[in-house]
Amino acid sequence: MSKLHHSDFVAILAHIYKPKVYLELGLYTGETFTKVKRTVSNIGSRCIGVDIKEPPVTGEIYVQTTDEFFENFNESVDMIFIDADHRYESVLKDLENSLKILNRRGCVVLHDTDPENDSLFDPRYCGDSYKIVNDLERREDLNITTFPIREAGLSVVTWKNSTRTHLRKKDER
Repeated sequence: MSKLHHSDFVAILAHIYKPKVYLELGLYTGETFTKVKRTVSNIGSRCIGVDIKEPPVTGEIYVQTTDEFFENFNESVDMIFIDADHRYESVLKDLENSLKILNRRGCVVLHDTDPENDSLFDPRYCGDSYKIVNDLERREDLNITTFPIREAGLSVVTWKNSTRTHLRKKDER
């Protein structure tokens, strides 16, 4: 088990991806949102958060369900962190909505995709969100890599053939 906290891992990814627009679904205490915001503030990134409860953080925060948010939001996003409702059906819906607005070079990070033991299947923790990994591994349009970060795990999803080299060679054609 990695001792690295998932919020640190997401902030590292934000440092690498340098998103112009970062979207976080499910803020809880705002730890990840705050770390990412701090990481990308020097490049003038826009950080957007969505939660059903008012989180203890400031910024562009929408207090509503993710379904309500996606009904009115259709801008392009470079990086999305999904950690809202931990039910498989909800994670799948959040992911599908996220993919509709994800830039070709962007990434989606899913939390709770590799629980280290069965006690974490409790809906207050990981729920059954881990089931999304098998679905994503079968998709031909996406790449997925799952990391055993702390007790819950994280998965990073990108579009197939979205590496810088691949996209550069495609642009040269």
